Order: sequence, then C-alpha cells, then structure tokens
Amino acid sequence: MINALILAGAKKKGPLEIAENVDNKALIMIDSRPMIDYIVDALNNSENIDKILVVGPKNELHPYIGRKVEEILNPGNSILENMEIGLNYFNSSDILLLLTSDIPLITAEAIEEFLRICTKRKACIGYPIITKENIIKKYPETERTYVKMKEGIFCGGNIIFFKPEVFFQNKELIQELFDNRKNNWKNAKILGLKIILKFLFKTLTLEEVEKKVTRMLGYNSIAVIISHPEIMIDLDKPSDLKLIRNCLERQR
Repeated sequence: MINALILAGAKKKGPLEIAENVDNKALIMIDSRPMIDYIVDALNNSENIDKILVVGPKNELHPYIGRKVEEILNPGNSILENMEIGLNYFNSSDILLLLTSDIPLITAEAIEEFLRICTKRKACIGYPIITKENIIKKYPETERTYVKMKEGIFCGGNIIFFKPEVFFQNKELIQELFDNRKNNWKNAKILGLKIILKFLFKTLTLEEVEKKVTRMLGYNSIAVIISHPEIMIDLDKPSDLKLIRNCLERQR
C-alpha cells in the first residue's frame, strides 16, 4: 500500500481564487463540492492507496474532507516547505504519491495505472506523461504545455511517485525542477548541453532523460507513459474551470 500526500497550501490568491471568492484554490466549488474533494475520493477508491494526508488550511478544509483523510496539516510559506511538512509525517522509507490539489478529473483508474507501471519498473521517482494525441482526443478544447521528444509530443502530469529520501537529499534541485515544470526549456538547461542540443533538434529520447535524471539524483527515475489524460488537466485559468465543470456535470 502507498500513502498519498495532497499539497493544498498556496498562500497567494490568484485571479481564479478572487473570481470564485475563495482563499485557496482547493476550495473552488464544483457542483457544490470543493475541488479537492474529488481528488480525495479518487484516492480513496484506489485499491493501492493507504493513508491520505493533506497539507493545507485545516479549518477551511476539515468540514469537507476531514473524515475522508488521515490528517490535515496547516501549510508553511512555500511548496518546498509544504512538501517537507507532509513528508515528515510519514516514515521516510515509505513510497509516496504526491498530488496537487487542482486535478479534480483524476480517477482511481488513472492512479492505478500510474502506480502499476512505477512499481513494475522499480521506480524511486516516477513522473506521468501522455501524448498530445490522447489528450486532444478526449479533451479537444483544453490548452496544455507540450514538449516534443523523439517518441512523440507529450504533456506532463500533476502527480509524482517517489521515495521521501530522494526529496531530502535533493531539495534544491527538486524545487528548481518543480518551479520549471511548465517551462521545458529551463528544465532542459538543468540537464546539460547534450540534452539541450538534442532537445532543440527534437531528437531527445525519454530514455536519455531518465538516465540523466537518475544520475543526477542517484535514484531510479522514470517517465511513465499513461493513457488517462485526467492526470494532466489541472486548473490554472478560467477556461480550465469551465472545462472541468462541464466534464463533471456530464458524469453525474
């Protein structure tokens, strides 16, 4: 069984929070439920998830999800600090599934597929990717950030499979990679000149990136090609919220 950590501790209010009259994105209401509630339900419906921990505003979140999760811990002042708060709650040897709080379309099936591949490949770090073709096929109206690899055009997801010890030994690098998650060029520069050149000429392979990150972090790191685009549909702008609301209304 794998424990899950949901990060819902953003301090700064953006345009979406202001428009929806909430202090935290996780509390944006979709069909009379806060967005984070959908993520918690997907995790609880996954047969391989054990405890669910949330780092976010406890007083505001508890009335909605308090009985569905192991614990809610109040956040710090940054994503890195929030990760550390959550990771310190669990045993450092446990594998964790880290999720953001803005992917309410995620399903138990998507989680299970991702965990199955990570476990099969003995990953210490697993990051989900999906082809542009698969995303557009199911969600043609969505606007995502893509990167061209030799194998195809991919979008990255909003969950990570990893061992906490990887974080504690590579905090600064992980923070930089996370900050650049929507800027493929910046992350390519971190990986070195050879990676940059191959990235520019669209000849970079997934295997090359895996090997490079594995050498940098000292742990087996893999890119996981999945079939469920819901992991990639996060809420960043009004058009995303419209799409997500429409999708969840159709599922009722």
